[in-house]
Amino acid sequence: MKKKSIFKASFEESLNLEDDGFIQYQLKEQDKKVSKTPRNIVGNFKNALLYGLLTLIFPIGLNFLLFAFSIMLHSSDPKNLTIPISNHNFLTAPVYVIGLLIWLSFVLIGKTFKPLFIIPYRTHFHVTTFLIWFVIEFNLATLGLALPFITTLGFFALVCIFLTLIYWMLRTEFKSLKSRMYGEVNTPTLLDKIAKGISIYGVGILGLGVIINYILKSLSINFSPSVTLFGLFICWIAMNIGIIAMLIFMEFPYFLYAYYKWKYPEEYRGWEGKSVEEWYGKKYLKKHKELLKNE
Repeated sequence: MKKKSIFKASFEESLNLEDDGFIQYQLKEQDKKVSKTPRNIVGNFKNALLYGLLTLIFPIGLNFLLFAFSIMLHSSDPKNLTIPISNHNFLTAPVYVIGLLIWLSFVLIGKTFKPLFIIPYRTHFHVTTFLIWFVIEFNLATLGLALPFITTLGFFALVCIFLTLIYWMLRTEFKSLKSRMYGEVNTPTLLDKIAKGISIYGVGILGLGVIINYILKSLSINFSPSVTLFGLFICWIAMNIGIIAMLIFMEFPYFLYAYYKWKYPEEYRGWEGKSVEEWYGKKYLKKHKELLKNE
C-alpha cells in the first residue's frame, strides 16, 4: 500500500486537522486578534506603525542586543569575569547580518501571500521565524560560555542527542497527523513514547526549575560556581528541548492547516461561512475580480 503524504490530503481529510487541540487553541487566539483588526484608514495606519515599531524593538533590536552583549562579553578582561569563556565568539557581526537578511527575506516572501484569510498565518510565521532566529543566536552566544566546560566529544554527543530528539518528535508528529487525517491506526513505538514524553514534560521541568530557583533564592542559599553553571547548563538544554517540541507539536500542525486553507480556499470559505469579501479582502478582490463570481 502506498504511503500517504500529509501534504496530499483532500479537503475533507484536511478538515480532520481541526480536531487537534493545539490548532483549536491557536485558532481561538487568532480569532481574538482578528476581531480587533481596525476597519478604517486611520486604524490601519496606526496598526502598521505599531507593527513597524515592534519589528524594530523585537526581531531586529532584541537580536542586536544579544549580539552586542556577546561582543561586549568576549571583549572584556578575563580577570573581570567570574567564569571562564571561550576565546572564540560564535555570534559575530556577519552571523547577525545573515540572520537579519534571512528573516527580512521571509518577510518579503510573505508579502506575496495577500488574501485576507492568510494574513494571520503570515504574521504568525514572521513571529515564529523571529523566535527561531533568536534561539539560534542565543545558542551561539551560550556556546562561547559552554565550550570551556565540555569536551569536543561532549559537544558532538550533545548535537547527536538534539538531532535524535528532532527525528523522534517529527516521526511521532507525522504519525499522529496521518492517523488524524486519514484514519490510520499506528501503534506507537517505545521511541515515539519517549519523544512524546519529552515534548510534554520538557517545558514543565523547566518551569519547575524556575520555581525551585526562586524558592532557593528567597531562602538565601548560595551554591558554588560549578553547581550554578551546571544548573544553567541543564536549563539551557531543557529550553532547547522545549522550543523544539513547541515548533514540532504546535507550530507545524498550525502551518499545515494554513497550507490546506491556501490549497482549498473556496472549500474552506464555504466551510467557515464567509463571504468573498470577508475571505479575500477588498484589496485582493480588486486585482482578482473573477473571484466575485463565486459569491
